[in-house]
Amino acid sequence: MAESLSSLSLRQALEGLVIGGTYIAFSAGLITFNKYMLQEGNFPYALHLTVLHMTTATAYSACLYFFVPSIYPTMTASLEKKATTLKYIAPLGILFAFALWASNVAYQFCSVAFLQFCKEGNIAVMFFMSCAAGRQTFSWQKFAILVVVMAGCALCAEGEINFVWVGFLLQIGSQISECSKNLIGEVVMSGAGMKLDALTFVAWQAPCSLMPLLMAMAFLPTDGIFDALKANWALLLANATVAFLLNVLIAVTLKRLSALAFVIIGLAKDIVIVYASSVIFGDPISETQRVGFMISLAGMALWAKMKLMEQSEAVKEKAEHDDAQDEEKQALLSKQEKQAGQALLTKQKA
Repeated sequence: MAESLSSLSLRQALEGLVIGGTYIAFSAGLITFNKYMLQEGNFPYALHLTVLHMTTATAYSACLYFFVPSIYPTMTASLEKKATTLKYIAPLGILFAFALWASNVAYQFCSVAFLQFCKEGNIAVMFFMSCAAGRQTFSWQKFAILVVVMAGCALCAEGEINFVWVGFLLQIGSQISECSKNLIGEVVMSGAGMKLDALTFVAWQAPCSLMPLLMAMAFLPTDGIFDALKANWALLLANATVAFLLNVLIAVTLKRLSALAFVIIGLAKDIVIVYASSVIFGDPISETQRVGFMISLAGMALWAKMKLMEQSEAVKEKAEHDDAQDEEKQALLSKQEKQAGQALLTKQKA
């Protein structure tokens, strides 16, 4: 028995390492790949690159659903209510399209490392938005942890050697748009009684993001685009494929690994992205940024620990509530059985 448990734990650990390592590689690889593709001499057209990503995601989702429908457990229900599904996902697609475009353009102005430093502030943006929407409760403990995270982010911005306001503002706009998409999606989808799995959500979101991008693309000049497309079509297809596979990996990671494992993987991913940026592109990282980044990571680890404790307490409270309800039902059944027995005894005496 002990050997079987040990073998199971080993398999789970190996599975976590394989899935986590693959997710980190694809996530860091995609960001590095995007930065490379958007450089002059390759394909420096951020909007068109985003269009290619969404077009490929739409095509791949359709093919994957056709051949392996079992990995889209909520697709059938969403298709039955497609008008309602589109009603809620279409606005989210617009926000996601802007977030992707702004993020890709930011790569043309700022280093990958600096933009990753900025992304560490997403948890603060999401928290304050959630408080405003009534989805989370404000507490000074949470605020104190977020102050640590934001202090680290501020140090990273202060220590940036090649700071560019345009890239910074584009990145902030991208983060606000993405956080808004996530929050609104959580509110409207739960309010509408819609629970979509990760891959089904991607399958709906991709075409909803593609449409506004195509409309915006119509107003942009096409000088040099077709030549760059012809010269880099293989790399562009590979880039878009990696973007789609990352969505699949996110779904697999969320399904197969624990919440704690996902948090640890996320922190490791941030470190890998910053390191890869420094090694591959030679992005300078100042000592101030190193300190700020470590402070942000420490704050995020504290935040993750607090959220996991909250989830654990919520599960415990729910279990206790369910047990109390079961006891009440059992007591009621016992009372009814006793009353029925007394009634039968009275009838027999009569």
